[in-house]
Amino acid sequence: MKETDEEMRSKIQRIELVKFNPNNFHMEFFDANNMFAILGGAPTMIMGALGAAGSVAYYQAGGASKNFYINNMRVAGRSMFGLSLGLAAGYLRFGDRQRLHNAYVAERLRRRYPESMGLHEQDLWRCKGVSAPHEIYQWK
Repeated sequence: MKETDEEMRSKIQRIELVKFNPNNFHMEFFDANNMFAILGGAPTMIMGALGAAGSVAYYQAGGASKNFYINNMRVAGRSMFGLSLGLAAGYLRFGDRQRLHNAYVAERLRRRYPESMGLHEQDLWRCKGVSAPHEIYQWK
């Protein structure tokens, strides 16, 4: 099946295919746009906000403390807890685990074999099921 290289990024691929061009599958870790895309985008962020709001509402319904400092600290803690739960649920529902897997494999290959950053194979669909013949991947 003929696919473009961009289409292949969104589907989980075998390590042997990623070896032909790890740069095609690599994603910069500290890029906010990449994290936003992998987490699931706007639906995941909405789930996080709903989780934070639900957690704070649950705390306040249980008789929140009247002390200003304690109340602020507990609300902040509850909102972070709810945000974490909401983001986790959103990632499980809307997250892009295939792209995360491909990016992780590409990162590990680029670190283990720095010479692989110079590989720029095009039309990767032709390389499916083929072992990478590159000298850099051979044990010496």
